[in-house]
Amino acid sequence: MQVEYAVCLERHPLPAGGYLAQLTLNAPARMNALTLEIVTLLRRLLVELRDDTEAVAVFLDGAGSRGFCVGADALRMRASALANPGGAAVEAEAFFAHEYAVAYLIHTFPKPVICWGSGIVMGAGLGLMVGASHRIVTDASRLAMPEISIGLFPNVGASWFLGQMPGRCGLFSALTGVELSAADALYAGLADYCLTDSSKNQVLRKLLLLEWCDDPQWNAQCLTECLTDIEAEQGAELGAASLKDCRGWIDDVCSQAGIGSISNKLRQYRGANRWLCNAAQGHARGAASTAKLIFRQLETGRNLGLLEIFRMELVMSANRVRDPEFAEGVRARLIDRDRDPHWCYRSIDEVPELEVDAMFKSPWAVNPLDELI
Repeated sequence: MQVEYAVCLERHPLPAGGYLAQLTLNAPARMNALTLEIVTLLRRLLVELRDDTEAVAVFLDGAGSRGFCVGADALRMRASALANPGGAAVEAEAFFAHEYAVAYLIHTFPKPVICWGSGIVMGAGLGLMVGASHRIVTDASRLAMPEISIGLFPNVGASWFLGQMPGRCGLFSALTGVELSAADALYAGLADYCLTDSSKNQVLRKLLLLEWCDDPQWNAQCLTECLTDIEAEQGAELGAASLKDCRGWIDDVCSQAGIGSISNKLRQYRGANRWLCNAAQGHARGAASTAKLIFRQLETGRNLGLLEIFRMELVMSANRVRDPEFAEGVRARLIDRDRDPHWCYRSIDEVPELEVDAMFKSPWAVNPLDELI
């Protein structure tokens, strides 16, 4: 096994030649939180595997028992912004550029990419997983885009995949940061299969016995059939799909005219559904400025292609990470952990339109993702 920084690459030889590449995020003590070092290395390794004719597919997973990836290292991003108040957050901007390039590589990879999304799959971790060609959750998976709680916004292609979710489920998930189950992930199109959490090594062994060849489409079809059979054999217990069960209420609330009306409806929820109560509370505790930004983000993203979305989100991230709302959100949730952020605005109506407009204005003459053309 080759180990560099916090990413492991293992090449599993195949009977007919070539290998299956296993890429493992290897920072279990931090729940595999992404750092500049990790995404830089991931980007290099993915390019190498893309161009290596011996590599037939990539199996992406996370080390440890707690999950695939909790998201980006928000503490590092905050420190980068505070190191240069009012100016560029140099490390954070470099991190975002490499992170988005990695996600775009996964979305467009010419060979099958299998992602084992067990346990915690949140924020940027979900952004990496959804781009894979074969996305596996387990009966222990817990997914979310909880950025509203730290004053950021869902990114790493979220403008794309949240918009692909049924009805208004994507907007609802972004505005509340609500936790999603494996059943929710399948319903929302964020995952393709649900397997038992303890079966990863068994699944890997079966994958190594497939009749891999030099035709990526053939390999993808064989892989689909294999994982479909494994899923049927295991019959993992899915549990409730709250997104599906509450779809009518979600669509009704999140189709209101304007983010102000949507926010008011979410805050006013007093029903008996515990999951919706948690969602409403998550929205109420989040940053009003983030809610307004999310609404604009998803509306804008409707008319953009995937690469355009990553470029837009990179601009937004570079701007938002400098904002005091982000620094305060991270302080309250991850540093002091008092969960009592002192947001700049008490309601959506107080957030100036000009402030949201500013998030979409590029701080560079050339977008760092232009090189991905």
